[in-house]
Formats: sequence, structure tokens, C-alpha cells
Amino acid sequence: MRRSLLRSQPLFNKIIFGGALCLGLSLSARNLVDRTVVTVNDEVVLESDVAEFHRKTQSKSFQELFGGINPEVLKDPQKTLQLLVEEKIIDQQVKKLELKANDQEVDGQIRAILKRNSITTAQLGERLKQLGATLPDYREGIRRQLERKNLIDREIRPTLEVSDEQVRHFYLRTSQSAKAEKEYKLAHILLDASKKDAKNPDVRAKEIYAQLQKDPVQFDALAKQYSTDSSTAQTGGVIGYFSPSSMAKEFREVIPKIEVGHVAPPIKTSAGVHLVKVIEARASDFSTLSKERKDGIRAQLLEQEMDRKMQLWLERKKAESYIKLSGEKNDS
Repeated sequence: MRRSLLRSQPLFNKIIFGGALCLGLSLSARNLVDRTVVTVNDEVVLESDVAEFHRKTQSKSFQELFGGINPEVLKDPQKTLQLLVEEKIIDQQVKKLELKANDQEVDGQIRAILKRNSITTAQLGERLKQLGATLPDYREGIRRQLERKNLIDREIRPTLEVSDEQVRHFYLRTSQSAKAEKEYKLAHILLDASKKDAKNPDVRAKEIYAQLQKDPVQFDALAKQYSTDSSTAQTGGVIGYFSPSSMAKEFREVIPKIEVGHVAPPIKTSAGVHLVKVIEARASDFSTLSKERKDGIRAQLLEQEMDRKMQLWLERKKAESYIKLSGEKNDS
């Protein structure tokens, strides 16, 4: 799906701001004789505007600051013009609804960027210089991002809603197609050299593993005797249910291959050496999903719904607008 110009992209992976024309189109860039390409209500897009758009979207600063645009779109003159028309409509609506961002809001946003990224104004200026951009350019980009956020908050966000049932259906639909992950109930014996047992944890782990291969039932007793995880040792080392995606990499590569009731060979992590027993394996079920996982699905659905409604909003505004390509006859 083509990215809407209302959407934003990350800078320094922290703050988002956007608008494909956020650096603006200066009057100085326009020739004294310049042909109108399209009229949008009472504003025009000139040939020089299109040329300037192409120049800026191919610059290093645009690619990093604003996330870029699909190169295939820029190769298509009609799609490029469509983007410019939408940008004009967005700007006009921001003005009409009095959603312009003032200097104080821009200053506050920049302060937040500096704080979140632990950088100074000088460091920001140096980075912008490296990208061939200026602080005024950057401020204009921030201003336009704030205005677009204001527009989304006013026109789109109040209509967004994703119910628990929608979250459940999405999970079931996608998990079936991808063969839903299993969840494993695990117990572990942690051997940490810094605690309790002076013996080398690798050597101790091999000894305990050899015992458990002969008799896995000993796991509870051995956990109480040797595990340095005091929070689980007295309950036989039980640590709960985990899906592979929620496990540490070292566990994820081993646990799904272990049969229920068996113990995995020693697994070494930064916490120490683990002996892990698979107590149970069950199909992942929506009712057992963590709040974090459900919230992640909801956020994904909200983003999809925002894209859809934003496109519908743009189509509606275009239908309400006077849009005339150069060379077209006036409406009768």
C-alpha cells in the first residue's frame, strides 16, 4: 500500500515527523515563466514544483529525515502528481480547520527530540549539516508533522476503534495460517558460579544432566538442592508457560525439540547454566495471550484501520475539491 503523506517516519529512531514536502517549495525555485500542471481549489502546482519535489525526494536528507518514497511511485508521473495533489489538499484542510502549529509547539517538540536522543542543539545542527539540511528546514518539517498529527487527531482518530472481538478474530485467522505457536510449561535448574555452589557450573550441569537422563523424576529434588534461582527452587524450578517467540534465543533454539517430560541438555546464558525440563506443551490459545501480545495486535489493527480511513478521507476531500489538470476543458 502506498504510504500516505500524512504518515511519518522516524528520525534517530525516536521521534516521528513527516510530510513529503516538509522542506517546502520556495518561490525562488520557480521560473519567471512556469507552466501550471494542476489546479487544486484556488492553488496551483507548477512544473517547477514537480521538479523540486523530485529533487528533494532523491536527496540524502529526505531519505533519512522523512523515510523516503517508493521509487516506483516517483517513476510514474501520474502517481507523483497524485501525491502533490494530496499534499495540497492536506495543507488546505490544516489551514481551514485552524490546525497550524505555532513556534512554541515546534520548540517544545525539538526539545523533546533532544532529550529523548540525549543530544545537544549543536549536535543536531551538525547532523543536519551532514545531511545537507538546515535548522530552518528541520523546523519546517517538525511544524508540518505537528499539523498533520493535529489533522489526524481531529479527522481520523475519533473514528478509530478495534474491539476485543476483532483482535481475537485477527489472532485466530493469522495463527491458523501460520500454524500457531505452541506454549511450553518449563522448569529450570539454574547454576550460577557466583552463588551457592563453588563447583564450576558447567561441570555441575553435566553431572546433574547425566542423573536426569536416567531418572527425570528427580528434577524437583535436584532443583531444590542445586538451583541458584531462589524464586523457583523450592517449587521444583517451575517458571511458567512460554511460546518460542517469548523465549531467549538460547532457549528458543532448543526447547521446541524436547519431548514433554524430558530435560534439555545444559543451556548456557549470561545468567549461568540452565537445565530445562519441558513439563507440558499446548497449543497457543487467545485466552492465554499476554496483555502485551494483545495490545500489540490491537496496535497493528489500529494502524491498518488508520491507513484505510486516511485514504478514504483523502478520496472524499478530492471528490469535494476543484481539481483541474492543465489542458483539461473547464467543467460545463
